[in-house]
Amino acid sequence: MKLEDLLSDPKKVERLEKLLDNADRLEEFLNKMDKLLSRLELFTEAGMLDDLYGLLFTLMALQRGFVKEETVKAIAELIGSASFLGAPECLEKLADAIEKEDRVTLTGMLSRLRDPDVQRGLAIVFNSLKVIGQCAEECKG
Repeated sequence: MKLEDLLSDPKKVERLEKLLDNADRLEEFLNKMDKLLSRLELFTEAGMLDDLYGLLFTLMALQRGFVKEETVKAIAELIGSASFLGAPECLEKLADAIEKEDRVTLTGMLSRLRDPDVQRGLAIVFNSLKVIGQCAEECKG
């Protein structure tokens, strides 16, 4: 299409003006889409895309009638807070750690407790265990 034809049609000029007026928003949207596609590529490379789809469909089903909206939001936040575990490099490290067959003695355990990464991991585990215990007590009635 020639520029002359475009500018001779008032409707097309109006659309072009609207597009130019929203150029910043469009660029922001395209940047967000690019980030989303990059993340989806990570899931695809890790072979987890089907798992992600399943999780999304489960959340949609929950949202549509099985649970309160607050519960769905809480589940989504929980998944988001643990999403670092789904990163390919993290999954590889976890797999390597699980395959290690080294024994930990009492003194070795005390030594490892000084490691900041171990302390962070233990904090996550203990905080999670506390919440599980609280919820189990609340659910008893």
